[in-house]
Amino acid sequence: MSEKLLGIDYGEKKVGLAIADTETKIASPFKILNNDKNILAKISEICQEEEISKIVIGLPLTLKSSTSKQTKIVFSFIEKLKKATYLPIIEQDERLSSSYAKSLLKEMKVKHMDDDVAAMIILQSYLDEQ
Repeated sequence: MSEKLLGIDYGEKKVGLAIADTETKIASPFKILNNDKNILAKISEICQEEEISKIVIGLPLTLKSSTSKQTKIVFSFIEKLKKATYLPIIEQDERLSSSYAKSLLKEMKVKHMDDDVAAMIILQSYLDEQ
């Protein structure tokens, strides 16, 4: 049975979202949200509306696979997100998606990556590993 997944690229100002289903295994950019006091409620509402069954969130690790200040911020957000959505949350190493992002942007002739595209790449790298 097909499941819908929500990909998240967490940033302190903006949160990029992407959606995919396990049948097609193709992630698409979905939305960019301002990271404000309502972010958890907004994501929870999207999860209900879109019938999301799992969340895949990008985990910013250093090149040496250790945690950074940003990793700790994302871990804190994950804990709050678990309580807000009650959905399984998968942590996806963002480093694996960086080279893919660069080649994709070059192909698309885009100068910079929006947060929803970053979320799509995180989600697609997870799907490709499955």
